Amino acid sequence: MKLRIFALIFISTASIALAHEFWIVPEDFFPELGKKLNWKIQVGEDYMGERWGGGSRRIERLRLFTANGQEDLTGTIEQSDQQVEAPAFTLEKSGTQMLVLETNNSFIELEPVKFEAYLKEDGLQLALDYRQKNNEQQKVGREFYRRCAKTIIQVGEQKNGLPTKPTGLDLDIIPLQNPYAMKRNSALTCRILYNQKPLANAMVRCWRRVNGKTEVEFQQTDSKGEATFELTKKGKAAYMLSSVHMVRLADSDKADWQSLWGSVTFGMK
Repeated sequence: MKLRIFALIFISTASIALAHEFWIVPEDFFPELGKKLNWKIQVGEDYMGERWGGGSRRIERLRLFTANGQEDLTGTIEQSDQQVEAPAFTLEKSGTQMLVLETNNSFIELEPVKFEAYLKEDGLQLALDYRQKNNEQQKVGREFYRRCAKTIIQVGEQKNGLPTKPTGLDLDIIPLQNPYAMKRNSALTCRILYNQKPLANAMVRCWRRVNGKTEVEFQQTDSKGEATFELTKKGKAAYMLSSVHMVRLADSDKADWQSLWGSVTFGMK
């Protein structure tokens, strides 16, 4: 596989403030069967961030995936126009499981310089090329954005292929191996689907957080929508894969662009 972008850096300062990641943090990636699992939604930089306040009833759907199927937990969420409360839930089944969340659209407008910097930061080259070709580089960025977040947890020792299956998210980051079943010195490949089709030339970030420090590796998906990371060689940590995709809107008076932000989090012992 030909890698178009590769870098490994240690984070010391925040990058462009507008390039916020959005992810799910379980209290424990390896909880016990029968226990209640607390979790939260984070937003921010460098796989640190702060609790997401939500508001405006932003959560559209929340599902729990197990080997026996999926359960809709949307109705358990307490959300208002001001905030959202993530409900704890009881782990009634063993095996690898996933919590999957989607938000509805929100709108943002950015001045030209900030919008161009944000597009460059997240590798959104198609949007950059379009603005250059159509002389829009001095035009404000009017954007709708939505979030798609997953977390993978392991209850007990029984592993399954659940993390490798599509979940129907509009931007779905899918590990092609269960990270909890990986052998030492093996690599994890992820595939990104946009509207259930492989997304080529997408920038993928792989975040590793351990002992209060974060490092991040950048790669770009190939023609199959895939990128590979050598995770098992790095060992125990909290990990996140994240990506952003943006398309031009042709039928909106309010926004010119629609972006989708995807993430998947998991741990490694």
